[in-house]
Parts: sequence; structure tokens; C-alpha cells
Amino acid sequence: MKPAAIASLVRQNAARSKKSFFMSGIGIVVGVATFVFFIGLGQGIKQVVLGKIFIANQIEITRRTFDTGLTQTDSFLGLGGTRALDDQVASELATLPGVDGVFPKMKFTFPSRGWGGKKFLGKDMWFELIADGVDPSLVAAELPDAGAFADPDAPQACTGAAECGPGRTCEGGACVGQACTYVDDEAAAGCPGDTYCAEDTGRCERPIPAIVSHHLLELYNGSLATAFTSTSRKLPRLSQGAILGFQVNVTFGKSFLGASQNAKPITRRLRLVGFSDKAIALGATIPLGVVKRLNARFAGEEAARTYQSMLLQVNDQGQVPRIAKQVKDAGFDLADKTERAEQAGMLINIITLVFSLISVIIVGIAAVNISHTFYMIVFQRKREIGVMRAVGASRGDVRAIILSEALVIGLLAGVTGAALGFGAAQAADLLGGRLPDFPYKPDTFFLFPVWLWPTAVGFAALFCVFGAFFPANAAARLEPAEALTN
Repeated sequence: MKPAAIASLVRQNAARSKKSFFMSGIGIVVGVATFVFFIGLGQGIKQVVLGKIFIANQIEITRRTFDTGLTQTDSFLGLGGTRALDDQVASELATLPGVDGVFPKMKFTFPSRGWGGKKFLGKDMWFELIADGVDPSLVAAELPDAGAFADPDAPQACTGAAECGPGRTCEGGACVGQACTYVDDEAAAGCPGDTYCAEDTGRCERPIPAIVSHHLLELYNGSLATAFTSTSRKLPRLSQGAILGFQVNVTFGKSFLGASQNAKPITRRLRLVGFSDKAIALGATIPLGVVKRLNARFAGEEAARTYQSMLLQVNDQGQVPRIAKQVKDAGFDLADKTERAEQAGMLINIITLVFSLISVIIVGIAAVNISHTFYMIVFQRKREIGVMRAVGASRGDVRAIILSEALVIGLLAGVTGAALGFGAAQAADLLGGRLPDFPYKPDTFFLFPVWLWPTAVGFAALFCVFGAFFPANAAARLEPAEALTN
């Protein structure tokens, strides 16, 4: 038979058996909807967990430590220390295949504190400052103004004051701050723009640019501001746009817990220039060069040469396990965040796999139901099949008609199930949007990759055809005489 004739017969059979086909396709619809829903949910959660909370294409390494049960130390029984993270280690790690870049991180090794916030909170708040430093190139792409996160005191050659910017002048071929007179409570007097007069230098200084984690703002809005909602001292909810450019005063070398013995404390200003998932979770991240100078001043030169961790940028997420093993073999440990990223990714994959298997079981049961339906249809059409065989239809024609009908059921059920799963996801997002804000709350909990749609529809079609395969073979084996006489 010609394909057009087979298609015509399939349309006729589908029209007269639509109730049976509808009932048998319900299981396929439910299975495909479940499959689409949970795959989309798994991909959406993975995007948040491995894209924002734990960045999957990065490996953060730390110096190997030994756990004594009470403390952790970088030497074993005082007989020898593990290798420190320094510039030489960074150069060696950069040569590993698959590593696009190595970005050292250096934390403050001295006490510091800050105060500010009167503009938003009604009064200044005092706090212990926790901070680290990173290379500006690591976060440049995430900031509104990539040039804003730069070392304000990096050496800058000049031939005239016009090249140095507001509050700075050219002396000896280098840009330096203009001379000023510090006055209590009027630290910015005489200094143009954002610059201010520093008491220890007697010169106009530019604010140190800082970035913070998205998590920090979400933590404030979702926890701290919410906790004070019902009290007389309410705290406002803040947006990123509202606090960009916000400045706080910071005293380096002194905090509520103690002071540095190496140098006198100095006071500077930090200016918020952006948000990044690569910033320290609780605290502020500033340019690496600033942290090096401050560590050298308050903790000694050794503190300015040793990093607390290094971030390895990997060009292919699939290479992460291999590179992680090489790092461990070289005598370094993975940071807790990287370890948790591996565990979180594995847990998400397992959960998604479990729900996908449940979907497969549902569709498999539906395929059995389809098989029973087609056995019944073949029995009902026994004489009709005998007539077709008697007038010249081949066994292959009969088989093609039955399988084509199953294919139509599969395609329709697949499309319907995919649409139902997508609709259920939209409804879940709508309900999720009414939940209170919490850290890393996404705009949507679902992510539907392009491959999911043809996979879902093909998945349904395949199971339907498989379910109809044995009834189609049974129909094809019917002899005309037998079919017409029984």
C-alpha cells in the first residue's frame, strides 16, 4: 500500500476509536508531564545551586591542613609544613590543561572595623569588618562599571595634574593625592568629588572600591529587615540600585577585639561599586593590591606574599573532577565550597534521576495499557484485517497501520504531556513568587533546555510504538481465510 493510503486508514481508525485512544493515552500524558516538570525543576535548581551558590566551573583550593582533633594546623607534629599558596604555586597551576586562569584570594590578617549607614538606617552602625581581596579581572564582567573596581593607589605615571583625576596631582612624574587639612567631622573638606582628606596622610584619598555578595543583601532583606518589621525600630528593605555608591568608614589595624602591634591604625573609606557571586559570603571584597599593602603594613611582609586560597577558572565543567584530583595530588585541599558543590551537584542529579525513573515507570505502565488496547482493537478488526489481506495488503502494510496509529497517539500524548508539565511549572512559579524572600530566591525555579521538548515527545512516541509492537505483529500474522471464517 502507498503511504497516502496508509495515512488515510490511520485517520479513519483514529476517528472511530478515539475514545479507546484517549483513555490509553492518559497514562502517557501524565508520565511525560511528570518527566518535563521534574527535569525542568532539576535543571532550574542546579542553575541556582551550581551557578550562584556553588559555581560549578570553578575550583577553589586551600593549603592542606592537619586536624589534631582540637585545631587545624598546616604542619604535622611540628616536623614540616605543607606548601603555602604563593605566586609560584599560581604560576604552576596556570599550566594545568583545562585551566583558563588562576585568581588568588587574600584575606585580612589584621583586625579592622567599620561604621556607617546613617543615610539608610537613621543612625551609624558599627561592625567588625571581614574582607578579602581578588584580582579585579575576576569580577570585571559582573559589574556595571568594570573600571570602578580598581586599586585606587596603584602607581600611575603622569606629566600633569589633569591626567590624575579629581583630588589628585602630579608630583615627581606620579599621581598622588592633593594636600589637605583634616578637620574632625569634616573629613571631605577641601577635597573634590568623592575624595576625602585622610588624617594620617594629610592628602585627599579616593575611596577603596568594594563589592559584596548577592547573598549578603538577600540575607539583610530576608532576615534582618524582616525581623525588625514589627518593632519600633524598623529597618528598610534595600535594593542593589539604591545602595550602589554607598560609603562606610573603616579603621584598619584596630577593631573591638584588639589592635595591630605593627603599625598605627588608619581610617579610610570603602565605596560599594557592585555585587558578585565571587565576593566573600559575609563581608566585603576589595582589590587584591590594597589587601597586600595593608597586610604588609599591619601583619608583615610574609602575610602579603601568602594567599588563603586560589580560584581556578575551568573552561569545561566536565574537566573539574580531573583537575580537582590533580590539585589534591599536588598536596593541596579543595575549599569547603568546592567540596559542597560536588556533593550538591551529585545530590541534585540523583534526585532528578529518581523522579525521571518514576516518570519512565508511569509511561511504561501506560505502554502496557496501550498494548492491551491494541490487542483489543486487533480482535475487533479481525474480519476487517482479513479483508485487507484478501485484497492485496501485505503483512507489512497491516503492521504499518497499527504502528502508525500508536505513533499518532504517542505524538499527541507527548505534546499534550509536555504542555501540561510546562503549565504545571508556571503554576508552581506563580505560587513560589508569593513566598517570602529568601537568600538566592530565583525568578523561576525551572529551566527547560531545548533538548527536553523533542526528547519528551520522542519518549512518548517510542513507548507507544513499543506498546503496539506485539499487537501489530499479531495482526500481521493473521491469515485471510482464518480471519474471515472465525
